[in-house]
Amino acid sequence: MNNEEITDGEIVKQVLAGNIHKYSLLVSRYEKFVFSFLLSKCSDVYEIEDVVQETFLKAYRHLSSYDCERKFTNWLITIARNLWYDNRKKNSKSIASTDLVTDVLLSSDNEDVQRPDDIAVRKEEFKKLVAIIRSLDEDFRTPFILRVVNELSYQEIADALSLPLQTVKNRIFKARTYLREKREQQL
Repeated sequence: MNNEEITDGEIVKQVLAGNIHKYSLLVSRYEKFVFSFLLSKCSDVYEIEDVVQETFLKAYRHLSSYDCERKFTNWLITIARNLWYDNRKKNSKSIASTDLVTDVLLSSDNEDVQRPDDIAVRKEEFKKLVAIIRSLDEDFRTPFILRVVNELSYQEIADALSLPLQTVKNRIFKARTYLREKREQQL
C-alpha cells in the first residue's frame, strides 16, 4: 500500500503505535490546506507560517485525543483557528506587515521573458484583486479561498468549516458576485 492510499486515521494509529515518522505524511497532505485557511484570515506570511507550524506541533502533541472516525481536516482546522485567534489576542498587532502579493503570489518563473511594463500592469491588477478578496467578510472569504486556492470540493469545505453544504455554496456564489461587481466598478 502506498502512502496516498493510507487513510488519515490509519496514519494516526501508526504514529500513536510508535511509527512517528509517518506523521510527516499528514503534514505534507495538509500543510497547504491549513496555510490557505489561514490566508483567508491574515496576509502576514511569516505569521501564517508560524501558526501552521504551531498547528502541526499541537496536533502531534494531542494526537491521542483525535477521533479517527471523524475527518482529520476538521480537527486540524479547529486547532489552526484556535491558535490563530489566541495569537491575535496575545500579539494584538495589525494584520498585514508583509505584502503577500509581492512576497508569495506574484513570483513567476517566466517573468524574464515578459516585458517589464506588462509585468507591472499584471502585478498592479493582481494587487487590486487581492485587495478586493481581502475586503470580503471572513464568512465569505474563507470558503472562497479554500475553493479557489486549494480547489476543494464544496463538500470538503462544508466539512472543514462545519457548515451546511448549501451555506458553503451560497457564500462562494455571493463572494464571486461581489468580486465580479467590484472588478467591473474598477474598469
